[in-house]
Amino acid sequence: MSDASDSVFLTLPAAAFPESTVESPSGRLLVPGMRLEEKRVVIQPSLVADLRGLARGAAEKAYAPYSRFRVGAAVVMADDPESRVFTGCNVENASYGATVCAERNAIFAAAAAGLRRIGMLFLTTLDSLDGPTAARSPCGVCRQVMREFADGNTLIVLDDGRDEVLGEVVDIDRLLPWGFELDRS
Repeated sequence: MSDASDSVFLTLPAAAFPESTVESPSGRLLVPGMRLEEKRVVIQPSLVADLRGLARGAAEKAYAPYSRFRVGAAVVMADDPESRVFTGCNVENASYGATVCAERNAIFAAAAAGLRRIGMLFLTTLDSLDGPTAARSPCGVCRQVMREFADGNTLIVLDDGRDEVLGEVVDIDRLLPWGFELDRS
């Protein structure tokens, strides 16, 4: 599969949103600020390429008769000594609430194998690869599931469809700022 010797450094940029307030006759409204520090990460391009191929293959198997929007995911768990790849595709249902996204199918398969920490997740949306990042990024439920199994080293890569680009890399804080978390201690 991938070759660890091809690891490269990548810098996820800092982002800052200042806090602001507005006074009104009924009281003060606060818009919370946030700062994400620049983050330097190590990534294996060969692993990204492998995951892209597996995610695209999974998306080809998607069951999407209603939306016709095929999605595939491939995940490697950080706590898996075997570095297995778990894949998933979206599976729709006439009762939309019973539909399950590709990302959750892949993560849940890894969780069923006893694994708990995402190392890298690759996501492809075969039917919107030429669209903006927002048209290719995970839904809110999947982002929250990712947060449950993510840590500070987790990387999420979005397929942008161009052969010369392996993918768009983010971490969970850039994908889901202020995600809900409970203390697990």
